[in-house]
Amino acid sequence: MKFVKPNWFLEYCEKTTSPCMKYFSTKHRSLIEKSFWILIFVLMISITLKALSVLVNVWINHPIVMFIENTESPIQEIPFPSIVICPSSQIRKSVWEKHMNTNSTYWNNLKIYRDKTCTANAYTQRSEHNFIEYVDYDIIKNSLQDSGISCAEIFQSDSKWQNTTLKNVCEYIQPIIGIFGLCYTINMMPLNQMLKDMYYQRYSDFFSKNITYVDTGKSNWNLENGYSFYTNQHDTIVDVTPARTNGVSYNHRLRLMLHNLDDEFLGCTNLGIGNGRFLITFSNPAEYYSLTPRKFITPDTYTKIQITPFVKKINSDLMWRSLEIRQCYLQDERQLSIFQQYTELNCNRECEINKTISMCGCVMFEGAFLGPNNIKICGPAKRNCEQDAIQSTKLPENQYECNCLPTCSMIEYEVVDTSHFDDWNYLKLTNLVTNNSRGATIEFVFKKPYFTAYTSSSILNLKSLINERQQQITIFILRCRNSYINTDRLNIRCNTFRFSINLDK
Repeated sequence: MKFVKPNWFLEYCEKTTSPCMKYFSTKHRSLIEKSFWILIFVLMISITLKALSVLVNVWINHPIVMFIENTESPIQEIPFPSIVICPSSQIRKSVWEKHMNTNSTYWNNLKIYRDKTCTANAYTQRSEHNFIEYVDYDIIKNSLQDSGISCAEIFQSDSKWQNTTLKNVCEYIQPIIGIFGLCYTINMMPLNQMLKDMYYQRYSDFFSKNITYVDTGKSNWNLENGYSFYTNQHDTIVDVTPARTNGVSYNHRLRLMLHNLDDEFLGCTNLGIGNGRFLITFSNPAEYYSLTPRKFITPDTYTKIQITPFVKKINSDLMWRSLEIRQCYLQDERQLSIFQQYTELNCNRECEINKTISMCGCVMFEGAFLGPNNIKICGPAKRNCEQDAIQSTKLPENQYECNCLPTCSMIEYEVVDTSHFDDWNYLKLTNLVTNNSRGATIEFVFKKPYFTAYTSSSILNLKSLINERQQQITIFILRCRNSYINTDRLNIRCNTFRFSINLDK
């Protein structure tokens, strides 16, 4: 007897439950009807493949969606913002008056220093120094050290962090250069952990007479992972850097009393800035310095500032995707030359410094110690060049060169304030404030004890894409088994196929 090789496709078409395929081989069907069902079947497969290709394209090229988490997180999971305080009074009167009109080199240097601190606030009047293109690093450094206001003079009164009285708050405060010149920041990451070693040495040299900060050790927080698992949830500012709080009550505040000595310091009053004012800015502790958000505080006021965090996270299913897809940097994925920790703001600042050096041959006043060795500081004649260099970093071609993408995890802060009159003359009469100082009292507190984070995630992750494909294959196998339940040989083939794609799990 001659063995006839079975036609598995025809046999499958006869016994399958698929409404299309069983019509392919039915003998009494006309060729036109068979062709019609074949066309329907091919059309169905084409639509399925097209839909699958759309999903694959979305997964590969457009995977990101931003959603709001449906659960609230306690405020203690994120740090208190770093707060930068810039007094408008920058020149010590005794130093100024001692050298006034002496025609000495030191007197000329003091005038240049005052011009630089005041021109940082959009002072554009012409002066005798407008022709100076470059200023020596040592001139700015020595003038700041000799005539700048000290931390102890600003923070004469005790400060409070939660229930802890900080007798010497300057141990937790670091000097930097900001919009008014010499500024002081509290709750910023230790600068020896923020700056590369070479730049921290320049920083230490620049502020050698102003540094009172006591290093509390290695910080156990970063943007991506938050606080270390082993960190005590009730750490205070004296125990952990950056500090955090676990509530919003009167006992979870930072309270500062800022002093301004009108009789001992010169400001830029004649330039329309206002003597005695303080500029307060906020940023996440990993960033060197941010101009937004900001508040101006006037003397003889009590101000309560409520802080609302904006927190963005990244889902783990997106972290392994390429940089081109997620459009953000993970921790330690991008290295900077000045800063140890990457943030978009730190990257932009570094880009502005490098662009100013390349275009103007000098570094801006705010980055005096952040330039390479032997680089000069831009003088008044280079003011327009500085502004052009900074603006040029915002052009598309330079943005590509700087490549300052945001971090995948980030924290920003929004603030609202309420203020009322607070007569410091009364404080002097009650001996709460000594000497002839004027100033302001400020309290900082989170607005709510919880925050809701925004999370970036894949619209369709790889697992769900595979699961969907597995479901389609499983349906095919079940149909296969149902159609050939009485055919031992084909059952073996179906089971083998099912095992080969590991669907038994």
